[in-house]
Amino acid sequence: MRKKIFLLIAVLTIVVPLLISALQHVMAMPSRHTAEVYLRALATGDVDGAKAVSSGKAAEAAGKLEGKNLAAQVDEVSTSVQALGHGWARVKAIVELTLADGTADVGWYELDVVKEAGGWKVMSFREDAPDLSGWSLLWGRTGDVEAAREVFAGYLEALAAGKWDEVVKYLAGPARKSMEASREVLGHGKIIGKVYDLQARLIWAEGKEVMVEFSYKVDGRDVDLAAVFYQTKDGWKIIEI
Repeated sequence: MRKKIFLLIAVLTIVVPLLISALQHVMAMPSRHTAEVYLRALATGDVDGAKAVSSGKAAEAAGKLEGKNLAAQVDEVSTSVQALGHGWARVKAIVELTLADGTADVGWYELDVVKEAGGWKVMSFREDAPDLSGWSLLWGRTGDVEAAREVFAGYLEALAAGKWDEVVKYLAGPARKSMEASREVLGHGKIIGKVYDLQARLIWAEGKEVMVEFSYKVDGRDVDLAAVFYQTKDGWKIIEI
């Protein structure tokens, strides 16, 4: 009898968490789907499509796209529910895009989704930062750090030459947006000299993201910094420095 009780407890210990996890997944599906539909519509300039699954500030954001003629292509949308309540969910999303110029880009977003009489609607939408979390195992990522080093070297070379169109091609997400916003201020000349002795060391990796520590010499000084990369369909791109 005692063995049967222990066996029952062991089974329940395994099965109950799995059932709860499965139930949470099923309950979260409608909010995740709504968030994905909204983001795909926004990215492609489908104003009516975005408005159909939104309300409040999110609907206003969709309305501002009127006449913008966006031509981005959505390659992949990954969503996860961070919090789930009674008729409310907070959804995190990563959107991978191909822009009108053919280059790959990626964006991070956070959305609040609510259940209304007509179904789930996105209520608020905001840009988010890349989520660098979790304990990282670096085994088998040697090729990734080498590829990231090549990208960073190309980025520095383009900066040194003042080739802004080339610089942007090495960037995605927050780094690309920041560079495009400051492009007029920086002008068209170079902002650094030639880089020497570029060294790279992988310090964190998870899925499509890696963080690499770089050290190099430029303009008579030593530079140490860390950069975060995301693996797009065009290869690794810098998303944070």
